[in-house]
Amino acid sequence: MMHEASAPEPPREWLWRRTLSEAERARLRAWLEAHPEARDDFELERGLTEMLARLPDTPAPSNFSARVLQAVERETPARGAARWSEWVASSWRRWLPRAAVATLVLGAGVFWFQHHQARQQAEWRRSLTLIAALPAVPSPQALEDFEVVRQLSRTPPWDEELLALMQ
Repeated sequence: MMHEASAPEPPREWLWRRTLSEAERARLRAWLEAHPEARDDFELERGLTEMLARLPDTPAPSNFSARVLQAVERETPARGAARWSEWVASSWRRWLPRAAVATLVLGAGVFWFQHHQARQQAEWRRSLTLIAALPAVPSPQALEDFEVVRQLSRTPPWDEELLALMQ
């Protein structure tokens, strides 16, 4: 058994085609009480249906069906061409801004990449120039005597007794 709140919406065609029976009106009232947000739509629908019912019936001309079919036949090929041209125009209108933005982003990316590469190459050139300007590496002979040079540069520790006597 379905819960009343999950019951499907009553068909709107009931309002369009005929006057509702008492059972249908009761079902519609119960549904609208469970779904108050739909009340305005159903009231509007009911009002429109009543207004349309008050309009006088106009007799259709005897050749109405033939005229409608002729109009449909005339517009079918034109509509196909018109739909194609509308689709092409709407595609261009839709894709052209996107393509322009993509081109702009791609161009900016290429420009930045080239600028970055040029900066990096300039930095490498500067580094190589600095390295080339450095004095030559000492000979292995000087490195062998390095321990002697290091020993010479050491100062002996202070003689604390001599310092105490001088004071």
